[in-house]
Amino acid sequence: MTEKLEVGGLIFEVRRSPRRKTLGLTVDRGAELVIRAPQAARNEELARWAQSKLLWVHRKLALKEQSAPKVREPEFVTGEGFSYLGRSYRLTITPGQKEPLRFDGRRFILRTTARRSAADHFRRWYIWVGRQWIERRLELLAPRIGAAPSRIEVGDLGYRWGSCGKHRVVFFNWRLLQLPVRLADYVIAHELGHLIEPYHGSAFWRLLDRSMPDWKERKEELRTRAQEIYWCSAAMVH
Repeated sequence: MTEKLEVGGLIFEVRRSPRRKTLGLTVDRGAELVIRAPQAARNEELARWAQSKLLWVHRKLALKEQSAPKVREPEFVTGEGFSYLGRSYRLTITPGQKEPLRFDGRRFILRTTARRSAADHFRRWYIWVGRQWIERRLELLAPRIGAAPSRIEVGDLGYRWGSCGKHRVVFFNWRLLQLPVRLADYVIAHELGHLIEPYHGSAFWRLLDRSMPDWKERKEELRTRAQEIYWCSAAMVH
């Protein structure tokens, strides 16, 4: 199982080797963050070292974002639509609200003074809602796949929708909450499948064939739909 480490809100994949003597860090083509470490390196040491490299990492991610296919950026104006589980909800800007951002089931409501940091408020909202929503979907999907995680984490995975970590922890990208339910279900089922079959081999795809027969259509639709949504990109992979 892939070993993961969360530092500064970013998810790093840890690849250990008994032949390696020093720590190394790379930002892969898909913006995945990889720490290469000696076999005996302690997680506390890796976390401190990764923390010291965050400025460099963010610069690298910014360069990749500049070279990636451009996607729409929100303007955060009244009437603008924001996606939640595949449906578009209008945004209202108001001065008279205690919370920076809230959702009342019909619309998003953003406080006027929170516009400058609106993207961060939306991200935090999707993370908060995402944990609860994905937990509920797991109750439906885990029996179908035949595997359940020890826990889930929702955060920023760069260009990845989801990832399996150590000790059966499954990570999901907060951007997932913008997708229609059938596409989010595909991502969840995909990661649950990796709890049984870690690699994208024939056994893994047979598992998806049995548990979600239309997964190929969902996967293709996912690639297309991501290009239509704020904060998502055609470059996102799974």
